[in-house]
Amino acid sequence: MPSGKLLIIAGESSGELYGSLLARQLKRDFQLFGIGGKHMKEARVELIGDITHAFGIFEVLSHLGKIKANMKVAEEFLRKVDGVVLIDFPDFNLKLAAKAKALGKKVLYYVSPQIWAWRKGRVRLIKKFVDQMAVILPFEETIYREAQIPVKYVGHPMYELLHEELGNRGVFFRGFIGEEDKKILRERFGIEREIVLTLMPGSRPSEIKRNMPFMFKLINQFDRERIHFIIPKAPNIEFSDEEKIKFKEHENITILNEQAFTALAMSDAAVITSGTSTLQAALLQIPMIVIYRVNPLSYVIGKILIKGVKHISLPNVIADFMNEGDRRLPEFIQKLDVYEIAEEINKLLYDSYERMQIISFLKSISRYFHGKEASKEVYSLCKQLF
Repeated sequence: MPSGKLLIIAGESSGELYGSLLARQLKRDFQLFGIGGKHMKEARVELIGDITHAFGIFEVLSHLGKIKANMKVAEEFLRKVDGVVLIDFPDFNLKLAAKAKALGKKVLYYVSPQIWAWRKGRVRLIKKFVDQMAVILPFEETIYREAQIPVKYVGHPMYELLHEELGNRGVFFRGFIGEEDKKILRERFGIEREIVLTLMPGSRPSEIKRNMPFMFKLINQFDRERIHFIIPKAPNIEFSDEEKIKFKEHENITILNEQAFTALAMSDAAVITSGTSTLQAALLQIPMIVIYRVNPLSYVIGKILIKGVKHISLPNVIADFMNEGDRRLPEFIQKLDVYEIAEEINKLLYDSYERMQIISFLKSISRYFHGKEASKEVYSLCKQLF
């Protein structure tokens, strides 16, 4: 029987997915309560609140009531548990960390706030209220060590999800996806066209609403008889009725439910909304175009606040901090020109030199993550701390 009680707090889809992986390990030793979604619930976390998907200034404002309700119930639960695992979602979680420390509870923070990009002063709050950092990007460990904060680079949970998803499909991941692997998967899904592109519009409702019209325009730039498109639906996301009608109008579109790695493994290239999905493609060494678009005022404010980073996609950010040469992924930020992006996709598909340069770049990034199982590493830290 579990001997302790832990509170696990996630704020959006990727965080609650990481929380579910960790919960599989923790449930042997702890009774688990948390704020999350369906994956954490399936992992036997007793949910006391639901994730908000809030991202960006105006998205947070629109979810303010739900966020306040989650904070209230989380505060009440602090007295009932032995410790707290906070996953990303810093505006909420750092406030909760302060409340936990005031009650004498130990705090482990999993997935660092992006202090390397903005709001660097959060390091002081973390030092004051967090007992252990578990970071998922290779350069973050140095930042915390220099601030004399207990830290361990645990790897990225996406590496675990990659092996789990493709292993369940009978594909043995060897550090890259070969042509035979692609062929096997395409045959299973009945995809016969010569070229496959994966489109990833985002993992939040606001991103889907903002990016899907552009994705449909992009689809119409390519030959339906030659190119097949795959759109993996992110966890806790539903497409609108209008979008579903448009999908049915295109016989060269396949929608996969929460199978991003499977979609990417079948693909020759991808167009991805900046976020964790860019790392998913990097792990598989799939050439990609990165797009990013938010509320215009959020973007202007972000440009003012964000300092010290030249790029927005994770592979490029990692390359910048780790000094990985000059090659970077193409990024299109805020202004999405469908013709320009279609041209860049064609370069990745048909320019063999450009394609191999990008694949080589992604190989250099993926090596930082291979062989590290983040959830097991964090579980070990939890056993030591709580």
